[in-house]
Amino acid sequence: MKQSKLLHNLQPLLYGCITGVVCGAVIALFLVCSRIVISFAFSVYSLERTVLAVTCTLILVLLCCLITAVLQILVPSAKGSGIPLAEGCARGMLKVKWLRTAAALIAGSLLAFLSGMPLGSEGPSIGVGGLIGEGVGRMAKKPVQFRRYLITGGASSGLAVAFNAPLTGVAFALEETHRRFSPSILLAAFSAVVPAIMVSQLVFWAFGHVPYLNGLGVKYGMTVLPFLAQVKYSSAGALFTVCGVAAAGGILCALLAAAFNCTIFLLGKLFGKINNAALRLIPTFMLTAVCGLCIYYVVGSGERTFEHVFEQTFGHATVNSAVGVLITLVVLRFAMTATASGSSATGGLFLPMIAIGGILGTIIAKTAIAMGMSAEYAPNVIMLTISAFFAASVRAPISALAMSVELTSSFSNLLPCAVAVGIATALAAILRSAPLYDKMMEDLYHQSVTSGNDVTVKGVIHAKSFICGKRIRDVLWPHNSLVTDLCRDGRDLVPDGETVLQEGDELTVRAEMVDEQAFVQQIQDYIITRNRN
Repeated sequence: MKQSKLLHNLQPLLYGCITGVVCGAVIALFLVCSRIVISFAFSVYSLERTVLAVTCTLILVLLCCLITAVLQILVPSAKGSGIPLAEGCARGMLKVKWLRTAAALIAGSLLAFLSGMPLGSEGPSIGVGGLIGEGVGRMAKKPVQFRRYLITGGASSGLAVAFNAPLTGVAFALEETHRRFSPSILLAAFSAVVPAIMVSQLVFWAFGHVPYLNGLGVKYGMTVLPFLAQVKYSSAGALFTVCGVAAAGGILCALLAAAFNCTIFLLGKLFGKINNAALRLIPTFMLTAVCGLCIYYVVGSGERTFEHVFEQTFGHATVNSAVGVLITLVVLRFAMTATASGSSATGGLFLPMIAIGGILGTIIAKTAIAMGMSAEYAPNVIMLTISAFFAASVRAPISALAMSVELTSSFSNLLPCAVAVGIATALAAILRSAPLYDKMMEDLYHQSVTSGNDVTVKGVIHAKSFICGKRIRDVLWPHNSLVTDLCRDGRDLVPDGETVLQEGDELTVRAEMVDEQAFVQQIQDYIITRNRN
């Protein structure tokens, strides 16, 4: 009996590890392919501007657009970033066919990268990771509430592998995916992230020894910002100065992030009125092609654009890049990324946001240097701006701070980053800027659910019930549901998040605007239904 109970309790850890191993291998291979495709796109856009080269480039982009349109018609769920999809599945709001959706996300992303689309690979990595978790749960014939933990672990693994940042992946699961802290969610994330990182490092190590791939940037670790090394502060005065710059940067980042989110939402509504997938995508792909043919280094997810700007501004004895040029690049990347996301092109927004925040940080750092700040602290200012812009847009400050530490392998800039992130997050809330991925997920949910009913279900918890022995707050209840009443040994209790559910408890669970049949079926996986109102 004890051994059976021990095995039952170890199941989340076991299946989480399996999910992590599969995610680590699949996503690492996807990232390697992404690097190859992106490098090819850069080589195409950097060709001499002959009539033949321009014509071939436009044909290639148009072909990618048409194939992407066909993919989105066949698999409508494989659109956009991939993060809202993973979050919606983890919260029980969305249901998709995991294998075909994961394959379509990968294919659509590679087509976007091939055309030079200003989108990243981390969003699809998170989406594919979540779908792999769903697939592992389905193949193991686990109930929906168990699969949601595996989806969470898979999504965390996707982010951790994409950025080589395990703590950021775990923080993202708690803060963004579920918007709450729970030991069960923490276990689901950690159990998948650790093996995923280990397996992915083996894959990167193996491919990094191939000279051709090594020349394309496929190296051990896949570090995103290797050129942005942080500098330790030489004095309290220097730290104080950078904290002041961080406060100003936080304000600017909040304003830009609010405008960024609003632009994406407005363009999403505008493009959403176009029912034909090809007509919806053509403006985005053509805009990318035109911008790439004019300024080749603005294409791609943005890290190369950011690196180019950084080297041109701080990599020489004199500062070369004018502020006007940097502002133009921010506006250009802003417009390209917002248009791509609004049109539902497949690809992530993490790296594009890093690029926009990084170029904005370059402007702020250059201005601060002109006002007397030491030039050696420019990378620190840029990193805190990246973190602040991300936190203000996504409304995930803890994930932003974890990212700032892991992407630079340094704690020296943590305090200024915290200042910038705190101010940016607070100001974004004051401006009532909707969190980027939450709004996208809600839009996906409303597209998939057109109507629903208010449903109340009562049931008695048995010893083998999934929720027996768990706190109410630790259970991933069905979407839009709430435990309203609890009767124990004939006494009515007031349920709250800390209430531990026991065998024999009679629960009343109420949900608003849900599919009645689907909701009742889900609750039956939690408790044994007795009657329904």
